Amino acid sequence: MKPIRAWLAAAALLACGPCLRALEVLVPKVVVAAQDRPVDFELLITNEGGAPLEVGVPDRIAARLHAGSQSTEEVTLTVDGGGGKRLLAPGGFLRVACTLVLPPGWSGPVVLEPADPDLRPVMFSIEPARIATAAAEPARPSRPLSGAELRRQAALRRSTRLLSGVSAYEPVYFGIGASDGLNAKFQLSLKYNPFEIWPFYFGYTQTSLWDLHSTSKPFRDTAYRPALFYLNEVVWTSSDRQFRFGWQGGFEHESNGKGGADSRSINLVFMRPRLEWRMGGGSRLIISPKVYGYLDKSENPDIPDYRGYCDFLVSYLWHDWRLSVTARRGMRAHYGSVQVDAVFPLRTTEDLVSKVGVRGVNGYLFVQYFDGWGESILDYNRKLHSQVRAGLMIVP
Repeated sequence: MKPIRAWLAAAALLACGPCLRALEVLVPKVVVAAQDRPVDFELLITNEGGAPLEVGVPDRIAARLHAGSQSTEEVTLTVDGGGGKRLLAPGGFLRVACTLVLPPGWSGPVVLEPADPDLRPVMFSIEPARIATAAAEPARPSRPLSGAELRRQAALRRSTRLLSGVSAYEPVYFGIGASDGLNAKFQLSLKYNPFEIWPFYFGYTQTSLWDLHSTSKPFRDTAYRPALFYLNEVVWTSSDRQFRFGWQGGFEHESNGKGGADSRSINLVFMRPRLEWRMGGGSRLIISPKVYGYLDKSENPDIPDYRGYCDFLVSYLWHDWRLSVTARRGMRAHYGSVQVDAVFPLRTTEDLVSKVGVRGVNGYLFVQYFDGWGESILDYNRKLHSQVRAGLMIVP
């Protein structure tokens, strides 16, 4: 348990000690934007540390525009006077103007999701010019809004509240394979931040293995993993913005909800540091080991022999393409597992858009390979045949 104590001590120091970091926020200047006009934003960069900090100002911001069931479209914000570095005093801030030229055909509430993970998604609504102009003017007597306009504004307010509290956690996917008969694996996951001023989250992940070749199509096993944790995605960023470090730590329960001999459950305390290297050209390398200790493993006391004390995750990303490897090393020789995920965006290219006449396809195609002990907590001490599955991923 000494390595676990060392990780937890380091986490405490990172959480409590002062750190050099810049907080970046992208803010739209309007809530309702006109379809035929550029949308103005402000990029606010604040030095939250206690020492002067040199920050880089991008010359453009890559982002993704999406809304409900509509397809996703890549967009770029132009940054006025960007491309250089600025020195911010402790507590100082910088305002930078940005402009987005809207692609044709979009309307209603939309989400602008920057590719930079430091920038949170923002919400606004795209309307015909006459409605957008009226929304931007000071309040004055005017005609009543139509039912459709009221529904759009209500949807925008609901979406904004949901976005601020509920967000993606672990990957969400559904895949099918055929090793040992037709089978499926799917996962649902989300996290909830009840108070924006404190970065504490409730997380929930559910992973199921589904036997599709048997007569009754039973679920072989389902792992339920509620968690309570602290998350600081950017503790430190290098001055050239090439490297960044963050971490997550807390408590997690995992069980399969079964009784008798098939019952499995563990309680963990964990820490997950995350180091990201921006390699240029849209490429990123992420190293994020999840280190944990067992608070309770009475139902399966030998689980460290097969699972160990760390889930070591390495991911390589090129734009929205992703290759991830998760490895476990058990405490006994030759025990452990490896899972490889290859993820490909399904959004259509501009050539396909022009040929087919659709804006795009949502989601990702993924292929997953697993080999080793314990694909599910039920089989933590069993090595079944290796599995290759393919399917649809909603959240990578």
